[in-house]
Amino acid sequence: MSALAWWLIPIGATVLAVTFVILRGRPQKPTTAEDSMASLRRMQQAMERPMPRDSASPPPGAADDDEVGNEGRR
Repeated sequence: MSALAWWLIPIGATVLAVTFVILRGRPQKPTTAEDSMASLRRMQQAMERPMPRDSASPPPGAADDDEVGNEGRR
């Protein structure tokens, strides 16, 4: 019987810890309708802004693959 008690302690602690993590991990609900509408407005404004240009594009005037690959054949 004492072995059962020793197993119940860590199992009970694990269940309590998992429950605590699940409850703490939930997103908090907005407290008022104004807060909810303000965050919706911020999200809509962010979606309307243009995306930044891709900085990985080659610089202007860079050689094409055809020019580099055909140099030895000419």
